[in-house]
Amino acid sequence: MAGKQEAKPLSFKAIEMMTPGDKDKADIGENRGLRVSSGATGVKSFFYRYTSPVTGKLAQVKIGNFPHTSLAAARLKLNELKLLRQEGR
Repeated sequence: MAGKQEAKPLSFKAIEMMTPGDKDKADIGENRGLRVSSGATGVKSFFYRYTSPVTGKLAQVKIGNFPHTSLAAARLKLNELKLLRQEGR
């Protein structure tokens, strides 16, 4: 019986293997909200995607481009942005 594949955390290799126009990849667990998008030109960008507590709408903040911004640095920035959001900023 074929089941749904188990979600895995983002990895350097998975991001590196993305090709232009690939579907966005999302991190899981404590890094939920971190997404990587591969644009038409092949530029891979990290985003923090969340639901705005003010408007209730989906919002996103660009964190940086891969590989200039590493996955570890993107996760650190994600945690900073989550703290700001919790403080209502």
